[in-house]
Amino acid sequence: MKLRQEDKLTQIGCAAKSGFSERTARTIDRGKHHTQHPPKPRQYKTRASSIDKLWEDEMKQKLEDNPELQPMTLFIDLQRNHVDDQGNPIYDDSCLRTLQRRVREWKAKHGMSKEVMFPQKHYPGDQGLSDFSHMKEIGIMIAGKPLEHMIYHFRLVFSKYSYVKVILSGESFQALSEGLQEALFHIGGAPKEHRTDSLAAAYKNDKDVANEDLTDRYKELCAYYGMNPTRNNKGVSHENGSVESSHGHLKNRIKQELMVRGSKDFKTLSEYEQWLHHVVENSNRRNSKDFKLEQSALRCLPMHKTADYEIKSVKVSSHSMINIKQIKYSVPSRLVGHTLTVHISQKDIIAYLGSSAVFSTERRYANKLSSKYVIDYKHLIHAFIKKPRAFRYCQYKDELLPSDHYQTIWQYLDRTQTPDAACKSILRLLKLSADHNCEEAVAEACLALIEADKTIILEQLETQFNRNNPRLPIQTMSMPSINQYDHLLSHAHTGGNYAYL
Repeated sequence: MKLRQEDKLTQIGCAAKSGFSERTARTIDRGKHHTQHPPKPRQYKTRASSIDKLWEDEMKQKLEDNPELQPMTLFIDLQRNHVDDQGNPIYDDSCLRTLQRRVREWKAKHGMSKEVMFPQKHYPGDQGLSDFSHMKEIGIMIAGKPLEHMIYHFRLVFSKYSYVKVILSGESFQALSEGLQEALFHIGGAPKEHRTDSLAAAYKNDKDVANEDLTDRYKELCAYYGMNPTRNNKGVSHENGSVESSHGHLKNRIKQELMVRGSKDFKTLSEYEQWLHHVVENSNRRNSKDFKLEQSALRCLPMHKTADYEIKSVKVSSHSMINIKQIKYSVPSRLVGHTLTVHISQKDIIAYLGSSAVFSTERRYANKLSSKYVIDYKHLIHAFIKKPRAFRYCQYKDELLPSDHYQTIWQYLDRTQTPDAACKSILRLLKLSADHNCEEAVAEACLALIEADKTIILEQLETQFNRNNPRLPIQTMSMPSINQYDHLLSHAHTGGNYAYL
């Protein structure tokens, strides 16, 4: 048509230049060619289906009554209700795909309305999100042992800047408080709003109104930093989507980096934490421009962090122990009978007598221990020395021995000495180790004697390792005979009635 109108050519000439027949040119000229009209939808089926009648008579009605019915449910019901004389289903699995297409089409035309997601505008400094994520699927190892842990994940919504922290406990308030405060001081400010899902550490989860459902500690924490605490609706995780969706991306990035590293095993927990922060910081570099913009909109932080630990008062029992979170920790025996103020954080436990710190230890978790006791033999050994028989049947005998080496030494002593002597020997070794800070050296010396099939002589070990106050050498002395004294007196010079030597 363009050639016909612009170049004033005939139909024959236009058809020749366009590469089709004169007849096609006349059809186009009349406006009747099929390319000039949209195709009409087909109103008929190309072939009949065996379930056509059942679809109209039964299945459509069932869908109208229960729009949530799934195709597989309808198909199973179809096979159950329509069987032959032998009890076999009349309709085989070849009908399933047809039924799935019909159900999908019916739901698109007549089904229930679906949930709609609405894109939101985000502004710098408005919102920060917190959540926890399990890391079991990653398979991290520390010194060859699996590390059961989670990560706390903080994320700024506008810039998508992330901060993570390794969590050894569950979703506790201590973990939330430590992670959130570390994140805020790391980014250099606080957003206007802090959002979580229904964390038990932050919400009581027993009321409908979120503002009345805050725990006091979480409310105080947010108020300290000037943040408004909010949460998404219960069970609606996509409302926290800026952090929920990033969990998958973060875990995938960690898996990829581990592949590049070539190993999931780390020497120490500290090494793993540093590596993890390095991975996250590399990911944050892509958002550095938006992060700088958001940093300027964050609220100023206070000079110091608020308490990120739980405070508990405990009395030291006559066993020289304190009970914290279902775990019994030994403490120095001089504290027996005193009431201590204990600060319980995610990693550490620090006990105060008045304002003075008198005891500290690494925090342990009941679900990760085979025993309920955490014993430091240095706290109790001086009491055990006075009551050596108490060792054999002590409830925490295995926990008292500081290592597998000492377990081996105890088994050897118990096998080669009398019951009382074995108890005294192992306790003397522990006391020597505690008094002179030579635990490993004493164990190595004892194991060397055992391997050489030699007797463990405690006096020799005490002389060897007690270098500050070495044992005096043993002197062998013989008593002179009486005749030697008579001989001495007979040759003495005398004066008067007295003898002088």
